Amino acid sequence: MTDDKPHRSSRRSFLKLGLAAAAAAALPFGLRRAERARAGGGGAPRRLILFPSMNGAAPEHFWPSAGNLAAMSLITEPLAAYQSRMTFLRGLDIEGSYNHFAVRSMFTGAPINDYLAPDPTVKSLDQVVADTFEGAAPSAMRSLHLGAVPADSIELYQLYGRSTFFFAPTPVHYEANPVTAFDAIFGPLGGGQSEPVADYRADALGIARAELGELQGKLARSPREAVKITDHGAAIDGISGGGAPVPGTCDATPIASVEALRGQLQGNARGAYDYSLFGPIMDAQIDVLARAVVCGLTRVATLQAGSADGNVIVPVDGGYPHHTTSHGDPLTFARVQRWYAQKLARLVAQLDVLDPLDPAGGTVLDNSCIVWLSECQPSHSSDDVPAFFIGGAGGALRTGGLHDVQGATNKALLKTIARAMGVDDGQSAHFGGTVLSEVLA
Repeated sequence: MTDDKPHRSSRRSFLKLGLAAAAAAALPFGLRRAERARAGGGGAPRRLILFPSMNGAAPEHFWPSAGNLAAMSLITEPLAAYQSRMTFLRGLDIEGSYNHFAVRSMFTGAPINDYLAPDPTVKSLDQVVADTFEGAAPSAMRSLHLGAVPADSIELYQLYGRSTFFFAPTPVHYEANPVTAFDAIFGPLGGGQSEPVADYRADALGIARAELGELQGKLARSPREAVKITDHGAAIDGISGGGAPVPGTCDATPIASVEALRGQLQGNARGAYDYSLFGPIMDAQIDVLARAVVCGLTRVATLQAGSADGNVIVPVDGGYPHHTTSHGDPLTFARVQRWYAQKLARLVAQLDVLDPLDPAGGTVLDNSCIVWLSECQPSHSSDDVPAFFIGGAGGALRTGGLHDVQGATNKALLKTIARAMGVDDGQSAHFGGTVLSEVLA
């Protein structure tokens, strides 16, 4: 570790997600320019994916043996094929928070003292990196945020679920329905046709701005309208500064896992919170995310699977409620967490392909950084939380090791990855000045 400072040990769905995709669809096909996809204008095109893992894990079931990393652990064994491209960080603490309310600290570095504390007023890592990419080499979609049953019900999501991991600096919203996500992102692309498609951007912006004007007059009567204003404003921000081409490798070919859910979930936002669909929804969202990232439609993405204090049924054996199981038998919960690692392996396998934006012939996985990080342990302590990343960010990060970083915090990890992604230190000042020099190439 190195320090710059002393180190201490429907329409709504369309507007929230689809505006960015509609704007992307308005751009000509076939204008693939690899140099525009590179952070800072040079080097391999980098990508960032954040994969929060809730409730931690017993150390004996998570960490690999320092003397035999290839053996992996019960939880991480599904990722064994990618061990040489993984970096484990043991001893990392969440700074300024603990318990499940630490989810708002994980990727922002902001102190959150309790459940009632106000949201952070700074951007999370994904948005900081997206800003840099947007300024240096924009993608058609600035960032993509998907969820798989991100709350125990759609009502709870609307009340609390949005104030979770990612901030821009207001809470970033997820699309929980993979059918809606696929249709909004890929539907306007027209099945991979090479000719320009209709320009929906002006219409989309017109709808959003009209609603903003209408809602503005209602703020005094209903604070909930202020939330809608924020939603729409964020949607508009998501497509501002357009002009990046849709890479020719992006298409709207049906994805089998998505189509398997279409009959149940098309036009059914509530259905995306059905516990019994957790596994299929997870698969479909991973497949949607992987396609968008591989083809270069976006280079920043997040996936929230479940919620920190929720009880989505994880389909292991007859099914285990996530949060309740985390406070029970450690081995049983380790098997639950292994299920998430299996799903992550599904994503990693789809990224382990030649990068269509990299003329040097690298893989998308090697040009990416996928971060697995927990907010706390089953004990509710937020010290020594499970943490690793996969992928070398185009050679900017060292992989294949287990590092003891006792005394370091999540802010050091955030700062390190921000640097690896080409973010200027001034833009990531709220992450502090400490970096994990042992993992920087």
